[in-house]
Amino acid sequence: MAERERLTNKERREQARAERKRREAEAQQARKRGAWRNGLITFVIVAVVAAVVLQAFTGRPDTIDDTILVSATAVEDARDAAGCDYLALEAPLEDRTHVDNPNQINPDVEYTDTRPTHSGPHTGSVHPVTSAASSQIDEVSTTHNLEHGSIIVWWDPDQADSSDVSALGDWAEELNANGFRRSDAGVGIMSSPYEDPGIASGKSYAFRAWGAAMDCDTWDEEVAYAFVLDHFGTNGIAPEQTLAGFPTEVLQYDDGDADDGDADDGDGDTDGADADEPDQGDDA
Repeated sequence: MAERERLTNKERREQARAERKRREAEAQQARKRGAWRNGLITFVIVAVVAAVVLQAFTGRPDTIDDTILVSATAVEDARDAAGCDYLALEAPLEDRTHVDNPNQINPDVEYTDTRPTHSGPHTGSVHPVTSAASSQIDEVSTTHNLEHGSIIVWWDPDQADSSDVSALGDWAEELNANGFRRSDAGVGIMSSPYEDPGIASGKSYAFRAWGAAMDCDTWDEEVAYAFVLDHFGTNGIAPEQTLAGFPTEVLQYDDGDADDGDADDGDGDTDGADADEPDQGDDA
């Protein structure tokens, strides 16, 4: 206090000016920090809104307002036209052992029925549900997805038409977005190219559910819907099918249950497959 009293009026004014400048500088810095923070918040909000709008106009799956109805009788002709054959029906491989690492399983040895497989040993963890994979997903881990009631449609990159492959991915995502996907349980409709070792039947598309394998020459949406109706989740025979309850409000037959003529007739063969045809697993 004594030192302050010894200051001259000029010195006190200069000291006051210096203090005022210091406070003004601090206030300016505070305003800049506030403006930067507000700008960042605005940017984030605009980015989120833009992403939502962009998704709305770039292929976001529409919510299905009305139930998709499939004609069971029309599907019979559609399967024939698409060159579809059942290679297995309600006939899973007996071994469904779980392993820690996919490298512990040799698919060429274990999957003896057909490739891609419809059942068999697999990893203890499921593969993330992928509506439209651009590169081949792991067959050993996705077999666990089948065990939970999922469906996978594999396609041959050398034969499948690119526009049909795009339609397949959109079809799978539409169903997933409307009640078929349960990501935490690895349940859903999946699609992927299948290059190695290639679809054993030589056809372009391979539909797989647990214990069910149907291969087709061409893509047909009606046929695909029918395969889902017959084999997805609680409509199929997957050991853990209760993880995949079927959303009947989304997809139904409009003329009763499908009479696909492929049921086991008691002689151990399935009518959809040619009994004289060599075991597909021998060609894998």
